[in-house]
Amino acid sequence: MTDSPIRTPTRRRVLPVGESGSLWETRPSCGIFEFRGMRLRLMVDDPTEVLFPTDCGLSLLSALDSDDAPGLEGVNALDLGAGSGLYSVALLAAGAERVTALDINPASAAQTMSNVTANGLDGTRLTCVTSPLEEYTPEVRFDLVITNPPHLPHDPSYATGDGLETALVARRGGRAVYDSVVERMDSFLAPGGTLLMAHSSLADVPRTVAELTARGYESETLAVFEMDIPLLAYAEHKETMLALLKERRAAGQADFDGSRFTVHALMFRRPAAATGR
Repeated sequence: MTDSPIRTPTRRRVLPVGESGSLWETRPSCGIFEFRGMRLRLMVDDPTEVLFPTDCGLSLLSALDSDDAPGLEGVNALDLGAGSGLYSVALLAAGAERVTALDINPASAAQTMSNVTANGLDGTRLTCVTSPLEEYTPEVRFDLVITNPPHLPHDPSYATGDGLETALVARRGGRAVYDSVVERMDSFLAPGGTLLMAHSSLADVPRTVAELTARGYESETLAVFEMDIPLLAYAEHKETMLALLKERRAAGQADFDGSRFTVHALMFRRPAAATGR
């Protein structure tokens, strides 16, 4: 893997094998999570169109639920790859001034707004945008960008083109969205702003860190979570997917053990004096 300046994490959480280790209090399409003293509820009307968030995405909120985590009050934030609105709900509940929820999946907008209003939050502070991130050009840059990119490798044998695949599977060996995030971040994030990312070890964490630090961003690992690879939705194609992941591991581009991998809760700060690309 690419050498990188990731700081030794101070917190590591190992989730036991199976559902008992989940960060969710959940059934397949409804869950309760706690964030910064608030108890919040998330629903997904159709799990085949909008993915109910996995522990991979929820782990970032768990890492941010601490006294030394960055402040969220008053920020103008971009929820990049909003899905069901997990991060939009959490950010607005924690006092964000405005949140823009960006997703390529048209079903995401209605689901995100539904979850925001169902938690008694002000929907006028939420803007939903349906667009590929490569084509999205915001009118102003954001104080904060938060994202949990899809990270499983693509293969035609299990390609479906629905909302589930949009949320979990990325082309270019699982790196496609990470690469786009790195390339577009200067267009999204204001100088001095913060990028928060749940980064899968299946998609070369050191590469992302190295590329952003080369652009002048400061990096910090908030926490690392060990958990099962989310193969349940692809049970019939498990061996195909694992074979692709093993190829990436052999090339030094993925890190996992059996069916266990890690999610790194990463924070990047753009220099205050940065200029747009």
